[in-house]
Amino acid sequence: MLTYKSYGNSEKPVLCLLPGAGLGAWAYNQVIPLITKKFYVIIPDVLSNFKTIDNAIYQLHELIAMEFKGKIKILAGLSLGSQIALALVAKYPAICDDLLLEGCAVFPQSISKLIKPVTKLSYPLTRFNWFNKLQAMTLHLPPKMDRFYNQEVKAMSEQALVNMLSANTAFNIQNLIPINFKGKVIIAYGTKEEKLIIKSSNFLSKEFINSRIIPLKNYHHGELTLSHPGRFCQIINSFQN
Repeated sequence: MLTYKSYGNSEKPVLCLLPGAGLGAWAYNQVIPLITKKFYVIIPDVLSNFKTIDNAIYQLHELIAMEFKGKIKILAGLSLGSQIALALVAKYPAICDDLLLEGCAVFPQSISKLIKPVTKLSYPLTRFNWFNKLQAMTLHLPPKMDRFYNQEVKAMSEQALVNMLSANTAFNIQNLIPINFKGKVIIAYGTKEEKLIIKSSNFLSKEFINSRIIPLKNYHHGELTLSHPGRFCQIINSFQN
């Protein structure tokens, strides 16, 4: 069964966090001390040996069925993690009460066809600290997360990286529609993100019967989770209002 890290009191409502490609549980280091006051936080290890989104949701469904009687309170995903979360509720609409999607791209990108050859060329560079530091900067990671990112990428196989980037860029919401999830949904995106994310966010806000869209002024991709833990927790807590 899928392994996971857990934080806080297991008697509290369950909040499941799904990080994006290249990230791990460490991406929530600033969030966890704040959010465990109200939630039992789990971070499943869906990315270290990632194959496909279908495989990821199969493992997540099995985990939640076995460990949490088939349902959790909140599911929150970032980037690839948000695509996995979206696919999970599309297949299992009763698996959670509330859903947070951050930086979720829902339309296929033409670059997906180039992922394999480009990754084969660039993967050897991920063995070098300087390259990973440059990548961390382009991802707008806080400097104190550089070493975690470096360790995460170095531990990743070439195939897992190809699988993650392929799934992320080929994701197509048309394969999931109609989505019958009836819970509350918050769609968050940064106003400095790519147009694809903004377009996707607006599309998603119309696909759910109970959704709210939050444009985060001057945020880049992933900055809500990575750089603004207080705001992240405020959004999570708003589900209970």
